[in-house]
Amino acid sequence: MRRLVIPFLLAVALAWLLITGVAGLWGDTRIASAASAVNTKIVINVVKHRLYLYRNNKLFQVYPVAVGEPHTPSPRGEFYITQKAVWGDGFGTRWMRLSTPWGIYGIHGTNNPGSVGTVASHGCFRMYNRDVEQVYALVSLHTPVIIEGITPYTRIKRPLKLHAIGQDVVELQRLLQLARVYPGTQSGVFTPEVAQAVKKFQTMVGLEPSGTATPATVKKLLEYTHQSELKPGYLSRSS
Repeated sequence: MRRLVIPFLLAVALAWLLITGVAGLWGDTRIASAASAVNTKIVINVVKHRLYLYRNNKLFQVYPVAVGEPHTPSPRGEFYITQKAVWGDGFGTRWMRLSTPWGIYGIHGTNNPGSVGTVASHGCFRMYNRDVEQVYALVSLHTPVIIEGITPYTRIKRPLKLHAIGQDVVELQRLLQLARVYPGTQSGVFTPEVAQAVKKFQTMVGLEPSGTATPATVKKLLEYTHQSELKPGYLSRSS
């Protein structure tokens, strides 16, 4: 009789593990699916050293962050998350790379928590490990990341044309938005859409519609948007 009871109990235990395991996996899948369905956005204010996490267009949480020093500034513009990884050392417990086209920048943890909330990084955004772990769990790839700061962002010192990248391209896109000829994002990439916006503005002000943001075009754009007398800054107007 005992020989029959033991196999029976093992069979029951195996069946229970199988059922609960499948149920748990199904539950995890439902949670992940529900999380990915939430409309999530990150806004970072460089001057305030704060990261704002929005879920379904409502402010969910505010976190302190370290931002880049003046000689290694954090990027500003409109980007998105391209990579999520579990790292270590100086990057803390989590890493989220941004789509910034002119360099590698990300949101990550730190092994130097005293620097969070200050001007201390090489351009990335440092968070307390407990905070970055929460953000990491709530965002997915392609989550928008809008980084704000003092405008104008920088001076445009070179002609900008198709395929150019950089913080100066972000500034051009910002000016074109102010001129109401560019409906796109401040991605830092000079796309055909940007070229069309430049042509439209050049036509408006009587310049040759080349699609290249020449010095003459930028000068007119600064005047048209009332930005020509403003001094670009990063952390303060006097910097």
